[in-house]
Amino acid sequence: MEITSRKNQLVRYYKSLINERRARRENSSFVAEGHKLCEEAVKSGLTVKSVLATKSALEKYPHTAEIISPKCEIVVISDDVSEYISDTKTPQGFFAEVKTLDKPLNSDKIRNSTRFLILDSLQDTGNIGTIIRTGDALGIDGVILTEECADIYSPKVIRGTMGSLFRLPCYIGKAEEFMPLLTDNGFEIYGALLDKTAVPLNKLNFSPKSAVVIGNEGSGICEKVQKLCTRRVYIPIENAESLNAAVAASILCWEMQKQKG
Repeated sequence: MEITSRKNQLVRYYKSLINERRARRENSSFVAEGHKLCEEAVKSGLTVKSVLATKSALEKYPHTAEIISPKCEIVVISDDVSEYISDTKTPQGFFAEVKTLDKPLNSDKIRNSTRFLILDSLQDTGNIGTIIRTGDALGIDGVILTEECADIYSPKVIRGTMGSLFRLPCYIGKAEEFMPLLTDNGFEIYGALLDKTAVPLNKLNFSPKSAVVIGNEGSGICEKVQKLCTRRVYIPIENAESLNAAVAASILCWEMQKQKG
């Protein structure tokens, strides 16, 4: 049976999960949109609660349907409903409700890790998605976000990670709680700052256990977080005033991975 009404309860529920951070928090769910992300969610072992798909999507992406069907029933929706709930201009017609990844950061996880990225109050969802994807590609053990960051379960972040969010551990917490936990477990915490008193990246030897802090796009690392950093690093640049947060994170990730290797 095909759902054709935008007022259908399930349709309105999906719409709220896509549009509202509050709805995602209250229901501990988010929506993965697109056939590739729906596949990745299942392959990564996430809890997929429900799936919506159009008839045309099921015909176009039969492999996706084959992967999802053993795990979850697929509810058929009309193309109009797909366009209504979608966060993209050209929806692929696949939507999965996925349980949020509740991963508390504890001493055991820190003890068994050597490389972290810390994001302080980042607001650009594109930056966050790119950073998570880059961290996954370059072997970072996890990304830690302060509570002031934009929602990692927003549609733009999820699309930007290209499935890396489902694989790379991402933690959300208060800096005053998780940063001392890192230092207590032998981590040096490097604040990435536009500060000439900081050590230039090309002269820095990262500690065997290192965490790098990337600050807000406009204001950088807040004073509270700066005080919890144990060292400072800057990327030497020539003409531009600063680097995009995701670009800076990529350069720092690459250098940490290179030195580790």
